[in-house]
Amino acid sequence: MVQLLLEWRPALANQVDSNGSTPLHFASSDGDHSLVRTILRAAPPRTAYRKDHAGGGLSALHVASRMGHDRVVKEILKSCPDAAELRDDGGGTFLHVAAREKRSSVVALAVKDSDLRRILLNARDGEGNTALHVAVAAGAPRVVETLLSKGKIPADVLNNAGHTAFDLVAESTSYFTMVSLVVMLVAFKAQHRPQRQDHAKPWNCTGVVQGIEKTSDSLAVVAVLIAAAAFAAGFNLPGGYGDDGTPNLMGKPTFQYFLALLSIAAGTSVVAAILLVYGKSSSSIAACKSFVVSLHCMWVSLISLMLAFCMALFVMATSTRRVYNIMSHSNIYIQFLILWIMAWFTFNNKLPSTNLRFLWQSCCRSKGRRVIERQYPLAGVSIVPKSFLYTVALLVMTFVGFVFLF
Repeated sequence: MVQLLLEWRPALANQVDSNGSTPLHFASSDGDHSLVRTILRAAPPRTAYRKDHAGGGLSALHVASRMGHDRVVKEILKSCPDAAELRDDGGGTFLHVAAREKRSSVVALAVKDSDLRRILLNARDGEGNTALHVAVAAGAPRVVETLLSKGKIPADVLNNAGHTAFDLVAESTSYFTMVSLVVMLVAFKAQHRPQRQDHAKPWNCTGVVQGIEKTSDSLAVVAVLIAAAAFAAGFNLPGGYGDDGTPNLMGKPTFQYFLALLSIAAGTSVVAAILLVYGKSSSSIAACKSFVVSLHCMWVSLISLMLAFCMALFVMATSTRRVYNIMSHSNIYIQFLILWIMAWFTFNNKLPSTNLRFLWQSCCRSKGRRVIERQYPLAGVSIVPKSFLYTVALLVMTFVGFVFLF
């Protein structure tokens, strides 16, 4: 229908409504790239360069970027390459808009093209912000990682207020967003603005402390329940006891692994409960640190308890080859599930290489370590144990897998 209307009267493609929006604006917001292609072929060349009045001076390219329609963005740039240089009323390019709206697919499309990188990566809006400034201010870690890893965007540019992108992390209100942004920026050697270090203030975690106070009691109950389950399993060992009080299955290596995993589960759950209680009466920073460490201890206890359960089933249900095969395959599936959850928990949409670069910068480079210790101590407390925990879990599960298979 649109094609028929445009064949009948091509000038319709350049008509605007009361807000200054053309049909191309509407098609771009809807995300139908075939409809956008049809309009671009029939419309005058200037149509793609028209901006609305009520939306902040947005072109159709800005609208498509705002909605995350990367195929529409590609279609517009293919037809009108110069549209990449269009600015909205705030001086922002379509890359600024995509970064602000956390549209990582559009950002990835922009940084792949060498010509677009040359035009956009150093472009600043009316406040002097690059796309990296905008992405950090919006709390978009995936966009930040794309800009730094694939786009090689300069990370030490100062905006009109004299702030680098790293300085804007201090405005984050979410703990997890703050940690992700710090990991990205430290990994790629981003810099703060020049200032005296005694003027640098630690990240304000008041909102985080309030959230911790609401959840610590519930997590303490969970930790106690895990400890109770581990102690109950320890007092009621599978296979029962002999006349001399020794467990009947004590001679089996799998049973010994069961006891070791059970001990780890009990110990780490008790430590988690103690840390949660300690955090209730500590300062804000100490409370945050104890809370983060207690979460990692609970992860260890849950994984250990789950693996101990698998070991108990294995040692009790291997009388036939069929049962053995079922147990072996079930254990493999469970391990893959746990590793997938652990990978999501550890990397949190970050590339593993980014985590490794962060660990190198924060642990082996004194400058990166000083930045974290002074302004973002919770980031180091969070990511280092996570990476260590994931590594240990991977090694333990690999060992358990060999036990089941051989």
